[in-house]
Order: sequence, then C-alpha cells, then structure tokens
Amino acid sequence: MTSGIKSVIDRVASPDTRQRLRSAVRRCKHFGFARECPCCGALVRSFRPFGLVKRLEAQCPVCKCLERHRLIHLYFTHRTDLFDGHLKRMLHVAPEPQLARLFQRARYIDYLSADLGSPRAMVKMDITHIQYPANHFDVIYCSHVLEHVPDDRQAMREFHRVLKHDGWAILQVPITADTTIEDPSVTDPRERERLFGQNDHVRRYGPDYADRLRSAGFSVVEDDFARQLPPHLVTRYGIHSSETIYVCRKT
Repeated sequence: MTSGIKSVIDRVASPDTRQRLRSAVRRCKHFGFARECPCCGALVRSFRPFGLVKRLEAQCPVCKCLERHRLIHLYFTHRTDLFDGHLKRMLHVAPEPQLARLFQRARYIDYLSADLGSPRAMVKMDITHIQYPANHFDVIYCSHVLEHVPDDRQAMREFHRVLKHDGWAILQVPITADTTIEDPSVTDPRERERLFGQNDHVRRYGPDYADRLRSAGFSVVEDDFARQLPPHLVTRYGIHSSETIYVCRKT
C-alpha cells in the first residue's frame, strides 16, 4: 500500500472501514491466480516468506495468515460440524485474528476467546486454571500454545475438564523432534532458543504428543487431512501436507 493511499484511509475512515479498505488495496496489489487463501478468500500471485528461518510461501499478503491457519480453516470447514448451524459454545485460546473473525461471523457459535496476555482476547485466562465449570464448552481450539506452558499436562487436564462429553477439541502444537524434549531447569532465553527453537518455548514436541493428550483423559484421532488433499491444492493453499491435526474427545 502506498503511503499516500494509507494516509487518506487513516484520515477519513473508521477503524473497521480502514481495515476493509486496506484489505481491498492489498487484494488489488497482490492479485493473481497462482495461490488462494482459504482464510480471506484472496487470489494472489504468491504467499510471502515468513519466520525466524524464512519459510517460502508462508504468509498471506492480504490477511497475514500462515500455513497452519489456512490448514485449520479448511479442516473446520470440511471435516467438522462447527458450521452446521447448531448452537455451540466455543473456546478459542490465543486467538488468531484471521480465524477469530471466521468464528464470530457464525451467529450460532457462542464464541469466547482467551489469552493470558493478549489484548485481542475477550477474557484473560491461565489455561492451567480455567475459570469455567466442567462440561462447559462444545468446542475448544488451541494452537501453538502448549509449547509455551511449563505445566502442559495440567493445561490438557483443564481442557478435558471443561469440554462437554459430546464435544471435541483441536489442540495443535509444532512437532519438531523425534520424541518430546523438555528440561524445566533451562530458563535462559538463549539456551531455550538453542534447545527448543524459540526463546519462549519450554519444550519441543515429538509424535508422542498424542500420548500426553491421552494421559489427560482424551481419546485422540491423529488426522492426516492435509496428506489426503491433491498435491495441486496443497500448493495452491500454501499448507504443509505433513502436519497432523489432533482431534480430542472425552473417553
């Protein structure tokens, strides 16, 4: 977006209108037919590099979503009953704005976003001590949070407690090791970055992550949804076909 257009938009528009106008300008600027963003519907020439170690084709230039956001958007739409029109109470932890807008547009979703520190969330929440009663939520979505939580097993037990017996939860983490690696004695940010990939991570998860979820009381389906998509759609949507989706229910 040019600085002249941006300054005009900032002067004459309300915050909501500014957001829509900026999005429209970005759609025009990056328009193309090679890639499609499921989160915002934009058709673009390419996705942008993103990350501490730059990943190609990672970030949508219009709505700023990443690979995992586009994948879960497709999954919610095509593999769950979230948008079937029936009333559901949903907890969204560490809300990604691209997905929060999607959930909030569905009037039959009684939506609650929560975070320990983000001003974007509707309530402040420590997921190791969730301030809601047992069997409260029909749906829980939490992505790339547990690797930041020292007592992740307690957080999993809390998710299990507040999930309804006929509800479901999708609890995603980055899988970056052959088996889960953690060391609570490591507190130096530089050492955490060396061992766990980021200075605010407290572990690296491996495929045994599913066993942790099961130990909290969940039955877990490890869905390889992305691997079932045609390769040309994996490329078009800019997702990782290797990512597993962890769908959890009460046993």
